[in-house]
Amino acid sequence: MSMRLVGLCLVTLCLAGLSGAVPGLAQQPSAVPAAPPTVTPPAAPAQTTPVPAAPTQAAPAPAPPAAAPPPPPGLSREVLDPVERLAKSIETAEKSIQQLKELETDLQRLRTTVEQIIYESTSTAEQLRPQLAEMKSQIEKLGPVPPAGQPAESPTVSAERARLNRMAGDLDSAIKTAELAWVRAKQLIDRITVMRYQAFTRNLFERRASPVTPAAMSEVGERMPTVVSRTQYYGADWLGWADRKSGTLVPLLAMTLLVGGGVWWFVNGNIARRRARIDPIPNFFDRIASAAWVAPLRMLVPAIVATLIYVTFDTLELLFSPWEKPAEALFKGALIFIATTAVSRAVLAPGEPAWRIIPVDDGTARRLYLAVIAFVGIYIVDTVLNEFGRAIYVPLSITVAQTFLANTASAIVLGALLLTPMVPQIGPLRAVNGLDKIDPNYTHRHKPYWLKLPLWAVTIAIFVTSALGYVALGRFMSHQVVLSGTVIALSGLFYLAIRAVTRERAGNLSRVGAMMQHQFGMEPVRQRQFARLTEFTLSLSLLLAAVPLLLLQWGFAGPDIRDWMRNALFGFEIGGFKISLARILFGIGLFTVLLFLTRLAQRMLRERVIAQSKVDSGVANSVDQALGYGGIILAALISVSFAGFDVTNLAIVAGALSVGIGFGLQSIVNNFVSGLILLIERPIKVGDWIVVGDQQGHVRRISVRATEIETFERASIIVPNSELISGRVFNWTHRNVLGRVVIKVSVDPSADPDRMIAMLLDVARNHPMIERSPEAAAGLDYFGSDRLEFSLRGTLKDVNFGGKTQSDLRLAVLRGCRKMGVIASMIAQTPEQQFAPPVPPPGTPVGSVPPIPPLAAPQKMPAAAAGGK
Repeated sequence: MSMRLVGLCLVTLCLAGLSGAVPGLAQQPSAVPAAPPTVTPPAAPAQTTPVPAAPTQAAPAPAPPAAAPPPPPGLSREVLDPVERLAKSIETAEKSIQQLKELETDLQRLRTTVEQIIYESTSTAEQLRPQLAEMKSQIEKLGPVPPAGQPAESPTVSAERARLNRMAGDLDSAIKTAELAWVRAKQLIDRITVMRYQAFTRNLFERRASPVTPAAMSEVGERMPTVVSRTQYYGADWLGWADRKSGTLVPLLAMTLLVGGGVWWFVNGNIARRRARIDPIPNFFDRIASAAWVAPLRMLVPAIVATLIYVTFDTLELLFSPWEKPAEALFKGALIFIATTAVSRAVLAPGEPAWRIIPVDDGTARRLYLAVIAFVGIYIVDTVLNEFGRAIYVPLSITVAQTFLANTASAIVLGALLLTPMVPQIGPLRAVNGLDKIDPNYTHRHKPYWLKLPLWAVTIAIFVTSALGYVALGRFMSHQVVLSGTVIALSGLFYLAIRAVTRERAGNLSRVGAMMQHQFGMEPVRQRQFARLTEFTLSLSLLLAAVPLLLLQWGFAGPDIRDWMRNALFGFEIGGFKISLARILFGIGLFTVLLFLTRLAQRMLRERVIAQSKVDSGVANSVDQALGYGGIILAALISVSFAGFDVTNLAIVAGALSVGIGFGLQSIVNNFVSGLILLIERPIKVGDWIVVGDQQGHVRRISVRATEIETFERASIIVPNSELISGRVFNWTHRNVLGRVVIKVSVDPSADPDRMIAMLLDVARNHPMIERSPEAAAGLDYFGSDRLEFSLRGTLKDVNFGGKTQSDLRLAVLRGCRKMGVIASMIAQTPEQQFAPPVPPPGTPVGSVPPIPPLAAPQKMPAAAAGGK
């Protein structure tokens, strides 16, 4: 018999014994569909007959003459065994649940078994589906069966077709059996969940005899001596065992307490020294940040000490019955007490008003702290006594009385806590916390209403339900105040810590923003966006961690919570669509990361590649914009794909909508295509000086929809890209920044023309912005009885400095004319000649160029002035 069959029999017998089933349970008919006829059924334990082998592997001994031919080969036992085991396991589980009604541990154990069936059925079906697909592919290769009237196929092909069809049918039947086991297991999980909640509700609302009646008190007095004597007996027995191992126990406990106390003293001293280095009156963000690391640090050392003590007793085998469960409850209660004390001390800070998060005075903080500690202490004592009572079989009447006393004590402490007035802080901290307008003598006994009124209702409900006999309900409510309150307080503290590192404080950058600025040089707007995204992500993670803890405290089963969270995060169906929040959030996060990497790549390209290689600004802008848009498109496609959406379906939808987009968004599409043309063809580029209509200025940014032009008045003009492509654009700096400067001057007819031309050429040679090649040219354009007109034409190195160059040349010409004693006057120039506005000296930013008047309508030049360079 194989090991798998032995394990199957053991599991079946255990489940049958647990459920009270008879030994013949395995012989009852199964609800699972039978295997195909060609599959050999599993052998009984007493059988040893093997499965018939394939004809090619048959034994050499001849078969008896009268025997039938061996059946054709079917599926191997490696395929059949898991399927048959699943069918038997789910049938056994369905029969076991009929015997379980209220046993929590048995229901939990059975649920674990059923979950294992779900896992095995899924894995088995996933393993068989590729084999079935392979069989179908082989059958397709054989082609269709020849129709009637056509030549029949060969016997070899016919036999192979029959074999493949038979194996395909067997695989399909096995897959369906596994899927059926999965469906039945899911239905069984639902039944177990309903039974657990029904049992929980029934136990929670079960009414006992009121513990305040004389009969109940009398019964407690009669049974108490028996409980005391039983406790003394078990206590003496434990002390005897502990005395035998005191030689090892005492040194270990002493060393643990000594080392733990030393580390605790060092940690508190380090906290005090570090806080002393901060401003004597820290702001709210400093207090939150301090509490976020001080509270876990104060939890760590006592938690380690408590764990070591528990492990020491367990290792020395001193946690035997009936002390095992009470010790475990005491250990868990100690951890809760440590966490609650650390959080309460971090929030209320008794004796440290400068680090108090809740703005109340010292007396109020101290009373609140003591009330919280007392409430948690009552919870721990009640839990330990309840476990000890179960261990030594304490009578029900004493257990009810003990629970009533614990509930009453919890209600009294909670009421005292709610009656504590919230007196605001006084002194310098009033201004820091914004309490200047609050009277410190005013006692807020019932405020805040949103917190105290619900807690008052819980307090009254605890006392009333316990007095009426619903002690389990009262105990549940009092325990939830401690457990849920601890989870909510810790979550609130961590949320405030998240805000402390992601929010700006006192006009300064947040810690996340400062890190982004220091590491990546991120601009302020991006810093705030990244900080908000970080806060949202961390807050969502905190919520996803806190909600399961709260549900677990409120009585929901851990496996149910796990299934709900898994369905909510990894997929739930609405109609015919499957939605996975985890994949959607992952897609959003992936898009954000890829977008951030794209911006980082653009920044590195601008600062380390383009700036160092001195690439043309227009080319740099086109490359930068192309990288940005390409990164956005790639990030969107990748994130959408990872979020679970089929990109091919998106393409189909986009194709279907393209016609409507073309008609309804013609202008936007036109501008988009025009923007792509501008980025690729680059008829204009960033930095160009262009004239569009009656406006002119420098191109600052080219996007896919519009282009931003900054005028010389520092105004921004947003021009749709389609106007720049389809209209006329005057570009002064399209190919280069070279230009031509023309100076015309009129002098007295008595002036010497040769000296005037020489003086003009000398002025051009002495100016640094006039190119030496080609050389400047000067000539006589007109002469008459009243005047002589001369012109100076030169090639300007940078058209952006044309105005300054023209002014310098005119001044030099005026000085030369005065030296020669010639009276000169300037001649109004045509638009072709008056092309450059006056600009500041070299080195001044381009955007600071003074405005020039708009170009006038072209005029025909005189024939005498038409020639020359």
